[in-house]
Amino acid sequence: MKKRILCFGDSNTWGYTPLTGVRYDEHTRWTGVLQDALGDGYAVVEDGMNARTSAYEDMRDLWRNGRDALPISLISQKPLDLLIISLGTNDLKFTDALGAAKGVESLISLADMVQNKKESSLVFPNGLKVLVISPIRVGIGIADNPDTTVRDGYAQAQQFTGYFKRMCAAKGVAFLDAADYAEPSVKDNVHMEPESHRALGLAVADKVRELLEAD
Repeated sequence: MKKRILCFGDSNTWGYTPLTGVRYDEHTRWTGVLQDALGDGYAVVEDGMNARTSAYEDMRDLWRNGRDALPISLISQKPLDLLIISLGTNDLKFTDALGAAKGVESLISLADMVQNKKESSLVFPNGLKVLVISPIRVGIGIADNPDTTVRDGYAQAQQFTGYFKRMCAAKGVAFLDAADYAEPSVKDNVHMEPESHRALGLAVADKVRELLEAD
């Protein structure tokens, strides 16, 4: 049976093209690169949504709270071998980098609750396994964009790595820093160009093999 991976994220997981908002094709977005790199023994399930937060309610942009969506996604997509969470950038509309890490921490706890809920079958038959991807850093030019909702997020985004890494160590889950491999486009300072999607997807594939191929 194929090993199933759920990628739960925001617009960079969905595949948002800078400025145009058109979705990258399935082989360009990082989730598709991940699938291609892992091959037929894996099934990568994409659940990316533009403007999704980890755990914060946006009354101007409804249905974007990850806490509401994650249990539905987990149960509908079971059985799963790995949950990848790639969120945090949109949290900067409402909080700082520490708050973003705390929001993702709450999703890990929520996944554990779903796993322990009595269902017809377990969501993670081999036990809950989570990989958190710390977000790329938004570009410095973000402050010059009057239309963005994270225009004050540049300084906070520089702190994602430290807060996310410490949170993952405390929760006992795997960590990967997207900023080591990818960067935002200079076109909008938030979304990735194809080369960053590819570099991130290949890095995630290496991490997934490390986590799952020993099982």
